[in-house]
Amino acid sequence: MLFQATTLIAFLSALSGAHAAVKALDLSQPQGTSVWTCVQGQSFLKGVPRLYQEACGSGGRIDPNFITSYNQIRASKITNIDGYFFPCTGSTHNCKTPQAQVAEIVAYLRANSINVKRLWIDFEPPSASSPCQGWNYGAAQNTVLARQFITAIKATGLQWGVYANGNQWATMFGSRTVNIAADLPLWAVQWDGVPTLASVNTFMGGWTKAFAKQYGQSSGGCAGAGAFDLNIFTE
Repeated sequence: MLFQATTLIAFLSALSGAHAAVKALDLSQPQGTSVWTCVQGQSFLKGVPRLYQEACGSGGRIDPNFITSYNQIRASKITNIDGYFFPCTGSTHNCKTPQAQVAEIVAYLRANSINVKRLWIDFEPPSASSPCQGWNYGAAQNTVLARQFITAIKATGLQWGVYANGNQWATMFGSRTVNIAADLPLWAVQWDGVPTLASVNTFMGGWTKAFAKQYGQSSGGCAGAGAFDLNIFTE
């Protein structure tokens, strides 16, 4: 009986310390407080607005839409909020240094008393239609630059992770095996429509598990089609 009781206590203790996965929405354009209230009825309880955009004409900048989205999410009573950082890169742009872009983020968060749980740096190549054709230095220099960004974000003392698509990794860095920041949490992109972390199988860069997964895009309902990307997070 003593062994059984001890085992049960240990099990309940581990269970209480475990994190339940949470469904999340990421976005770049504000959608309104009523929309965030609506999506809670679909069990989406976390918001991840874009905090910093590449804005290649100005070398990168705080996304002016961020504060609106942040305030709308909070007004809907959601307090689990992250932010993502789409850095300015590209040989034809006068981008601020990685250190300057990251410092801008930290200063903005402090000046505006922004409370985000975790920040995510977005490593992905630009779409063909994007006016900002970043990550065009070649694999070797792309790798150097990405590691400079990682050094800069780690120096902030804030909680960070990496958003990336395994199928794009080799295009950017020359090989799926190139390790940029495998010691940070991975927000994996795998659009399979399955809201589970266990289904992630497109690993790269030294990662063997995902902290979060982007699994698709909204098709309508509370907001217009394409307003959000759909995600599942560890917390």
